[in-house]
Amino acid sequence: MSHEAEQSEPNTIDAALLAAAVRLLADDHPGVLASARARLLRAGDAALSPLRVGAESADVRLRARCRSLLRALEVKGSLVRFSRLRLVKGGRSPVGPVLEGAVLLAKMVRTFVPEVSDLLAILRYQATELQARCAGRSLPVCARLLAEHLHGAMRLRGAPDAATTLDHVSIDRVLIGRVGSPVALSLAYLLVARSVGLSAVGVAIPGHFLVRLRGERPALVDPFHGGRVVTKADAARYLRGAGHYPVLPHLRDLDDSELLLCYLRALRRAARLRPADHALQSLGRAEALLETC
Repeated sequence: MSHEAEQSEPNTIDAALLAAAVRLLADDHPGVLASARARLLRAGDAALSPLRVGAESADVRLRARCRSLLRALEVKGSLVRFSRLRLVKGGRSPVGPVLEGAVLLAKMVRTFVPEVSDLLAILRYQATELQARCAGRSLPVCARLLAEHLHGAMRLRGAPDAATTLDHVSIDRVLIGRVGSPVALSLAYLLVARSVGLSAVGVAIPGHFLVRLRGERPALVDPFHGGRVVTKADAARYLRGAGHYPVLPHLRDLDDSELLLCYLRALRRAARLRPADHALQSLGRAEALLETC
């Protein structure tokens, strides 16, 4: 046997074993089914090809089980990528890592989420015109221009108060559908603002979410209500009226790990309307990662 044949034989055997495991997914015996699932999940990416073949099978049960496993592997892969995410500790990261984190979290609870590069192109397109208009302007003017562009030209809108669907939380659906929850809209505003060159951070007040543009004259922006500028006094009055004391801790800047943590929890609340165990488990692991950042 040649050296090349010796090298290729294990791969051939592995492929045959994985193909056999896929066929066993059609078995009625719970033990056989569990063993086949475990083998395929351990195989990871190597199991994708035979599972994709099984996902097109004429056998309805095999097809459904293969598609379920493909989804489980997709979620697992998103969690692995999320664990490798590099955010600036205690500070503000570039747009790419923050957007990637939001996309990976969305992929854990939804299928057919666009790639980061596609959404980054949308953000850069929106930022191009705005960047020229903001050049040399004061921060309050930049805040107004940001709202005019995102609420006016782009038509980003707050979802109805009762809306808690994934379409209103997932960053891709918000950028495409233009309707979102407070944290998702704030994430969109923050990413566009940073693309323009502004220093933007999230501010999580109870039951709502704002964006602060940092500078000599900081501006607190409410993306859910058309990007209007909120004074610190207005925010403090709202918090006191809702019984939140002391006020200042609720108005502090979040770092990017905390921002993604708020986004993750909003995703999880929405995902509970159509729960999938592997999705909620992955979000739990991602939450633990963010809490230790």
